Amino acid sequence: MSNSSVIDGDLYSSMCKSEEEDVENSLFEAGESSSSVDDVQYCGDIIGEYVYKPDVSVQLIPFKGLIIKSLKLAIKMYSEYAEIGGFDVRLSTQTMFDNKIIKKKHVICNRGGKQKKKSCDTLGTSGVRRKRNSNLRVIRCQEKIIFESLYGTPDYKVFQFDELHNHPLEKRSDLKKVRQMSYSEKEFIVCASTPKIGPTMAHKLRASLRGGYEFVKPKVVDYKILRRDINRVIGYKDAQMIVNTMNDRRAHYPNYSFEFNCQDDVLDCMFWGDEMEKAYYAEFGDVISYRMVFVPFIAIDHHKKSVTVGAGLLSNESIESYSWLLKAFLKTHGKEPTLVLTDQDAAIKQAIENVFPNSKHRLCMWHIMKKLKNKISDDLFTNTDFRKRFSKLVWDINMKPDVFEVKWGLLMKEFNLEDTRWFKDMFTKRDSWIPGYFNDIAMCGL
Repeated sequence: MSNSSVIDGDLYSSMCKSEEEDVENSLFEAGESSSSVDDVQYCGDIIGEYVYKPDVSVQLIPFKGLIIKSLKLAIKMYSEYAEIGGFDVRLSTQTMFDNKIIKKKHVICNRGGKQKKKSCDTLGTSGVRRKRNSNLRVIRCQEKIIFESLYGTPDYKVFQFDELHNHPLEKRSDLKKVRQMSYSEKEFIVCASTPKIGPTMAHKLRASLRGGYEFVKPKVVDYKILRRDINRVIGYKDAQMIVNTMNDRRAHYPNYSFEFNCQDDVLDCMFWGDEMEKAYYAEFGDVISYRMVFVPFIAIDHHKKSVTVGAGLLSNESIESYSWLLKAFLKTHGKEPTLVLTDQDAAIKQAIENVFPNSKHRLCMWHIMKKLKNKISDDLFTNTDFRKRFSKLVWDINMKPDVFEVKWGLLMKEFNLEDTRWFKDMFTKRDSWIPGYFNDIAMCGL
């Protein structure tokens, strides 16, 4: 009585040192070679019509009757022969004795076997079209080897060996086994995707770091396939993965805060802060600034250096989203800041008034000065005298408001900017961005 099963997969069997040494010493204990050096000149060329023979040294070619000390050793020996010969192999059918010892083991060319028949009705009305498989490799190759157990011993012998292929053989560097990725290479591809480096560029970088393409076994297509498979696994679960990660941190890290909000089962807003960020805010939380749509909350420490006191993610820049984010910030830290610096977004201004009624809102000077170039002519922007005088005017924290208004008017008149809309608007909002209008508030290094 015997049973049979089919096992498919790549051959990466682990071998102990003693078994590897046995490969060299096992050698042909019984049987005769199917060919000799004088009889056949092995080559990778066509032997007959669409018949190919691997170009392998005769000493490495298995033959019927060859005895090997274990099945693992036999499979390893044959996979090494296949690698040199230019084809991949896979495990196939096996039969077993009643006591579960493998009686016969088939190892075949990776392009052997029959293609599964799939019906495809082009006149069907279901609207579902089967995609063409452009990566089909099974083409009924008859190359195979069968190992048979020598009953009562751990030894196996070659029961049958068919060495001819019905397809051209490949370069060793193109074989699937040789191109197998290590864990470090997979990790490199994933890490490269974080700054949006694609698989093609990642392959170039890997080759540059390793000293040349000859030292990178996987091909560009292997990098692309891995990225595709990762994206397929993640699918639409990326938001859930982020929430799960943050919840795990909240459960295991001391004093870690995480809040999120969903709209119609879609992640809409997030806010998080750890123990260190809470400590920073407790010490330096009088003045904060934040940006969008990734929203880092920044404070200034006693060394006049920026420190992060929280962070958030928003799906849109609406008043509701900003209000939720500020409420999450308030829940985490427990107090409002004295001063909040932001850009000129109207939604931010409204949200701060709603959630932080006791905080003063001011506009970020850096954002305003970045816009200056686009609001004046190139000639005026390159005018060193104007730029120096304008910067001194708006940055002087000790200048009284009435003095500022007089000097502003004179500067606008001198450079013919009185009718420029942007300067008119910024003068109207002067109490929100000119430091002289809120010099009573500690700026904390800003």
